[in-house]
Amino acid sequence: MGKFLGDRLPENICTFFQGKTMTGIVSTVDEDGTPRGAPMSMFYALNDKFMLMAAQNRSRTFKNAQERGKIALTFVGAGDMAFTVQASARVFREQMQNSEHMGILLLEINTVKSDVACDVEVKEGIQITFRSPRWKEFAVKLLGELRSYSLEDVSDL
Repeated sequence: MGKFLGDRLPENICTFFQGKTMTGIVSTVDEDGTPRGAPMSMFYALNDKFMLMAAQNRSRTFKNAQERGKIALTFVGAGDMAFTVQASARVFREQMQNSEHMGILLLEINTVKSDVACDVEVKEGIQITFRSPRWKEFAVKLLGELRSYSLEDVSDL
């Protein structure tokens, strides 16, 4: 059973997502109520209440978040990090400057829950390796764009 941590990212998680990112499972719900999960890795914490997430703008995940306004992110990482974030979601950018195929969702944190087990220590999480230098450069550009935004940029939403 998880432990409720509040309606904001804890300081260690917020700081992590302001300088790094990790792959997590993003969950949404289809129009018929069917849950849908997908691994994603483009996240940036604007502060402890708001995150930006890049996703393919024609994906079911992006459309579900746009249409239903809800999303959950589950992360498991080294250093005994295991947590789930539930958030309200809305479109910040239909298209990113670095790719017409990617959009940005603004996530407003509703709840954060620790999923760390009392009898198991998380030593590592989902690990990825880029298949080509070109994809790595693309990911760096996307993350750079996410990190270029501030709270003032999203205050109109």
